[in-house]
Amino acid sequence: MPAEVKITPKTYLPIVFSLLLSWVLTILSSESGLIYPRPVITPAEEPSPMTPPSEALTSPAPYLNTFLIIGLITLSGLVMLYLARKRLKLFRILVGSLIWLLSFGVTVFIFITFAFVLGFWIFRFWIPVSLAAASIIAYLMLSSRGLASSLAASYLAAGAGAAIGMGIPYWTFFILTVGISIYDILAVYKGHLSTLTKEDASTLRGLTVEVGDLIIGLGDLFFYSLTLSAIQRYLGFIPAIPAFISLLIGYTITILALRKHRILPGLPIPLLLALGSALLTSLLLSLA
Repeated sequence: MPAEVKITPKTYLPIVFSLLLSWVLTILSSESGLIYPRPVITPAEEPSPMTPPSEALTSPAPYLNTFLIIGLITLSGLVMLYLARKRLKLFRILVGSLIWLLSFGVTVFIFITFAFVLGFWIFRFWIPVSLAAASIIAYLMLSSRGLASSLAASYLAAGAGAAIGMGIPYWTFFILTVGISIYDILAVYKGHLSTLTKEDASTLRGLTVEVGDLIIGLGDLFFYSLTLSAIQRYLGFIPAIPAFISLLIGYTITILALRKHRILPGLPIPLLLALGSALLTSLLLSLA
């Protein structure tokens, strides 16, 4: 990360676009009654959302699900970093393939969401549009920089984040938000992310988003979208509003802090502010 980061409207385009798209997808899915399956990376069956916290939080299930998710993130991060430094050609092939497949899946997910709102006639176009979208997104993320590349990354992060956010188990979401924030701090200051340099940004293209002098991890945008989507699903529309604002405030605080630090974890401040503001709003609404 640079020591001096200029804040301009472009600085906010990736996160605002990602949050807006994930929010729209979540609202449309909720209105149409779509129920998304639990992600395969959260196999442990946890208590229902109506279970009292004192009982639910003593269950090992949400902690096990969180451990599996963070373990997968850690393992994939280590493998990707090794390939980027030792097997660059293989790294680019792997990242390109993953981006294309994820972009294809995200576009199909968006088609399904809009089909329940606009009508199933739009499925006539899902194959050519999904193929074209996946190819364009992959090309922009791997071959270009600037606004086009950052918006392509935001599209991918928003779709994936919304899909996981609407399927992630209730208690796992809360534990994961805290757990991934702690993990991000440890990874950035003590773990594999502490070794990243400015020069690594070009090598890791496809996994990072460059906005001027600012470098954002694609995973950060993904978790911002996931958090907003899950809050919208579980806590409601009104608590999602302060969560949206809190994510932007936390993002701004992190950027400003970069003026004194080379690198900072991008998740803890935005995610914890968003979750805290949403829970507080939900509590106030229940007392009103």
